[in-house]
Amino acid sequence: MSTPAGWYDAGTPGHQRWWDGVQWTAQERVAPVIAPPMGWYPVPGTSDIRWWDGTAWTPYRVRDGRPKPDAFAIEPAATGIVLGIVFLLLATMQVLTGLISSNGAFPLVAVLMAAAGAVWLIGGISTNGLRRLPAPQGAPFAEIVVRPLPGDVEGQGAGWYPVTGQAGRWWTGARWSWYVGMKIGVRPGHFGPRSYRISMIAGWVLAAIAFLALAVGALGIGIGLAASGDDILAGLLGFLGIPFGLILAGLALFILLLTRSRRYAMVLPEGPPPVR
Repeated sequence: MSTPAGWYDAGTPGHQRWWDGVQWTAQERVAPVIAPPMGWYPVPGTSDIRWWDGTAWTPYRVRDGRPKPDAFAIEPAATGIVLGIVFLLLATMQVLTGLISSNGAFPLVAVLMAAAGAVWLIGGISTNGLRRLPAPQGAPFAEIVVRPLPGDVEGQGAGWYPVTGQAGRWWTGARWSWYVGMKIGVRPGHFGPRSYRISMIAGWVLAAIAFLALAVGALGIGIGLAASGDDILAGLLGFLGIPFGLILAGLALFILLLTRSRRYAMVLPEGPPPVR
């Protein structure tokens, strides 16, 4: 029985030649690069075991025997870079306000904003840098600590089920896995409960700062009105405090509502998926 027609190794690394079913032809091509399937792989040149989503490395790795994200894991990377710039701009505004008003509370808020901006920016840049690492080689890591993996079947009805408007979670047929499918790809979610708590705390902290800024702004407006507009400093505090407080309040509300709506993308659902 003859070998069917097709592209086969041409004897030159990285090249293939066309076999017409009877003999070799003169047609050659560069062998297509087949990316490894998603999974946990050793990163070439390092001691890391990192999640490969089938296209690129992600900021999730196995460390100390369990899956966890990098210290500054931001996805998508562009989001971290944009938010970092926004928070740094807000910090700059607070520094300028503090210099004008000589109020000791404003520098503290500026430091908090600058720290948040630095975290977002560093995370975005470092996550973006992972795409320059070489693709995985060899067999994937599949120890019990990372299972069940997407594709593992332990009963009937296994598959992806939506848990939010934009994310799904793998159901093995017997239990939920920690892996979440999103537009950017499949991501491990073993650290999800901790991230949920941190996001909710961050939202409420921003809400508290917003309330403080609004209170200072309202106080400044009140003092300015009582002084019949002669107190320029009080008027300036009201003019800057109210808009800043409203911006922070909107940001806090956005974080709290977004975190709540994505709850089951971060923590395991409380029951099995609906019967298909």
